[in-house]
Amino acid sequence: MAVSVKVQSSRTTRAAVLRALGELFPGARLRQESSPAEGAWAIALTLPRPGKTHRLLLAFKSLGEPRYLAQAITVLTLGAARRPPQRYPVVAAPYIAPEGQRLCREAGVGYLDLIGNAFLGLDGVLIDRRTESRPPRARARLRRLVAPRSSRVLRVLLEQPKAAWTLTRLAEEATVSLRTAHLVVNALEEKAFVSKARGGIRLTQPGALLDLWAGQYDLAQHPRRSFYTFARNAREVARAIATAAVAQDSRLALTLHSGAALVAPFVRSPDVHAYVVGDLDRLIRKLDLRPADTGGSVHLLVPADEGVLYRTQSVDGIPVVCNTQLYLDLVNYPARGREQADELRRRKLGF
Repeated sequence: MAVSVKVQSSRTTRAAVLRALGELFPGARLRQESSPAEGAWAIALTLPRPGKTHRLLLAFKSLGEPRYLAQAITVLTLGAARRPPQRYPVVAAPYIAPEGQRLCREAGVGYLDLIGNAFLGLDGVLIDRRTESRPPRARARLRRLVAPRSSRVLRVLLEQPKAAWTLTRLAEEATVSLRTAHLVVNALEEKAFVSKARGGIRLTQPGALLDLWAGQYDLAQHPRRSFYTFARNAREVARAIATAAVAQDSRLALTLHSGAALVAPFVRSPDVHAYVVGDLDRLIRKLDLRPADTGGSVHLLVPADEGVLYRTQSVDGIPVVCNTQLYLDLVNYPARGREQADELRRRKLGF
């Protein structure tokens, strides 16, 4: 690859981006031209075969979150149309997550990052490369966003997707500190999941947020104990567990297929899964449940955070977790969980 670029203060950044372009187009020649947009690089990319030159207008953002990508997209699309020759807009960043990639595609803008993700739709050339890897910093930011305490804010927003919130009301509803709510909302705004305007904080992409959370969610974070019971009917077992929990002032809510059977039935299962907050051992004795090392039909989960019981719904007198939590628990569950989750999403969530 032959490179002729005037280097200023961003020597390392430009070299890394050009190197990434060179890896995408082996043997290509890159040449910088005068740029029609401030903060963007105009690059002529000449392919060895058939010797055709493509003109790019490229902007680099130090953070590849959708909020900053949107700024770059505005600059690029205006600059690309400002005067001939026609240039293909491309945004580059150290890392561009799936939600940022989706934003670029929808805007008709190419992208590439230094991790290996790239999408370039040039005349006669299409490059579409994706990697599942995330840099450590991006993984850490995502873990903080979906951590048990922080995720209380996500659950509130997804359960009331059309509501407008002040920061104080959102923190109170999610039972988190004002600082936690502030940090979560800022992170969501960077990803373009929420907007902050005079009308309040509003969720703008509920489906994308749910998908992001579901991709990181792990049901195993909630310790589970499994049991055998002499009762055979799952609905009767569920009702007996709910009645016993109320009698001893424990909080309980069904989840997985036993919860979905009451909310949006689709997949049948003989098992009963329930979150329990309270005296679990007393409940087990009351119901005469027998421990099961393997198998079992009654599974009691101790929630890693009591936020899982937010907006518990009552169906036929039996408590069930909210639809957001039910979807999260189901979507990666191996026993036909995805099928039931999709049906629940279609019938109850609507996004």
